[in-house]
Amino acid sequence: MEYVMAIKITPDEFSLLIQRLNKKWRVFAPSAEFRGGRFSDTDNIIYQRISGWRDLIWHEKSHMSPNTIIAPITETLFYFDKDTIQIAETDISPIIIFARACDINAMSRLDYMYLSNGNNSDYSYQLLREHIRFVLIECEESFENCFCVSMGTNKTDCYSAAMRFSDEGALVSIRDPFIEAAIQGLGQEADYTPSFVSENRETVVTPDSVCRDPQKIRDILTHHPLWDAYDSRCISCGRCTTGCPTCTCYSVFDVAYDENPQRGERRRQWASCMVPGFSDMAGGHGFRE
Repeated sequence: MEYVMAIKITPDEFSLLIQRLNKKWRVFAPSAEFRGGRFSDTDNIIYQRISGWRDLIWHEKSHMSPNTIIAPITETLFYFDKDTIQIAETDISPIIIFARACDINAMSRLDYMYLSNGNNSDYSYQLLREHIRFVLIECEESFENCFCVSMGTNKTDCYSAAMRFSDEGALVSIRDPFIEAAIQGLGQEADYTPSFVSENRETVVTPDSVCRDPQKIRDILTHHPLWDAYDSRCISCGRCTTGCPTCTCYSVFDVAYDENPQRGERRRQWASCMVPGFSDMAGGHGFRE
């Protein structure tokens, strides 16, 4: 996919662009959930639908990943009525997600787990994934605790457009005709090619860079002193896995309707290996006990 054009737009022009896109697309981006943060006076930066410049949070990292859009926290798979099953409808109206390079790279792991891991692809995930496009939020510099360079997730070319944000607006590099059509008449031509972070303050050494023996890698991971530090303060809230863009675990359960127990729906819901009961079986046995 070649670059089509590059322009500079103001905050008002960005809002107009989003309004145009919203006529056909559902546009999601990091946005503030008012007073939804870890403390009573802090906001929670999550992925939500946006309508303009004021909704977008570009100068902070999001607290949740785009997984909430692509693999919903709770999802109905099908409805049942005694011996009949009806597949739940999936909203396939097209989606645009504003995301950073690390989160876009993380989608490849979700794609592998849901589409390639096994003999069958996940029906509802595949249906939704085919209608998703990304707009890259450029990181001009690394945030405090990022380690994307060590993991090779600091760069990506899987996007329809890239944007470098500032208080004055955004520089936009367009690669997809539908973005070009929506932005017609806005902004001024500019010289802009997206750049990527090349250095983090934090560096990470992965086990596979130390050795290739699976058993040794397992021993390195399970006996790492990092876990001693976490054991002393972990409350099993699951926040680490629900915030991780590469975690794909979920549990499946049936909900029977009160008025007729033979009718109901099967749902799946995010699960976390850090939460008690994660490995519990139907008979009550827990493998981790």
